[in-house]
Amino acid sequence: MDNTKELILFVPGMGSNEPEEYLKKLIDGMREYCDGKGITFNSIDNNEVEQSGVRTIKVELDNQTREIEIREIFWSDLRPRLSNEGALRKLIRGLDLFFYWVSSLKTWMSASRSKYMFLNTVLTLFLFLIWYYGAVAAAFTAIGASPPEALVSIFPDGGTWFKETGDAMGSWKVWLFSAALMTIIPVSAVIDISFATKCYLQNRLAVQHKINGRLYKALNSVNRSPDSYSQVTLLCHSFGVVVATETIADFDQILPVQKLVTMGGPLELIQARSVRVRDSLKKMENELGNGNLKSWIDFYSDYDWLCSKTPVSENIESFKHHKITTTVPWDQRASGASHSMYFTDWDVMKELVRF
Repeated sequence: MDNTKELILFVPGMGSNEPEEYLKKLIDGMREYCDGKGITFNSIDNNEVEQSGVRTIKVELDNQTREIEIREIFWSDLRPRLSNEGALRKLIRGLDLFFYWVSSLKTWMSASRSKYMFLNTVLTLFLFLIWYYGAVAAAFTAIGASPPEALVSIFPDGGTWFKETGDAMGSWKVWLFSAALMTIIPVSAVIDISFATKCYLQNRLAVQHKINGRLYKALNSVNRSPDSYSQVTLLCHSFGVVVATETIADFDQILPVQKLVTMGGPLELIQARSVRVRDSLKKMENELGNGNLKSWIDFYSDYDWLCSKTPVSENIESFKHHKITTTVPWDQRASGASHSMYFTDWDVMKELVRF
């Protein structure tokens, strides 16, 4: 079957709070690139093909036409959030989360290979301490408001002490500083992502199986119609790179993907904390170019403090690192806003549009 239609399977990261949030950024970025390069860009969605998480576009230049279907594999709804837990659970699980990241020497060694990622790791731990201070204050206040019977029997004035201590810790001076910091950096979001990453790596409540299952299902769907597309590209952003790496390495069917494009991936840090992810990365590295997957291009930026270049050998012919040149101010780097720069970078869009 002669078909020139291409498919891009798009795997966003944890930052996507709702379906199509990052898909819209991707489409807008492709449109802006095409407009700037004089390439005709048309959305050809209609009632027959339009569906949630799917866009079909047509790009034209000098009598050359390419039709591209972009299908989002949304999974962020599956991740657990520490911010949804009660005060006492935040107190206990927050402390466990802190030691999970701080106690890993390999993680620190990996972070130190990039001064930007090391800076972000230190900043994240500082933010965690501020968040945990608030969690302790909230927990003390909650205990003071309704002290357990066991506490009262041992320490009759315990309820009063906990309440007064919690109120003192939550004084307006402390929260004024915290509120000012949170206007720059989304502290709760940072903690939630750190917590969800830990749950994924430990497969708590089978969350890793559920998340990877979304991509398994999409890949198997493409396999059921092998002649529908002339090329299939897997495009991944942020933690979606980790999801894709594990899924591809463990995929036991014919992989329908010919090209992998990664943007802002944290594999350098994550593989240092997880043997499972490290083994998956090694397996991909060994098999790259030997099967259907013929090429892997990795986009990274020193202005994106949430990522580093993927730790794959430069000697592999099918793999290519690409350092993008888009710059952003320091406040966007500290807040994590720079992590979305890939959706407006013309080098990335050129790789996808290919004109």
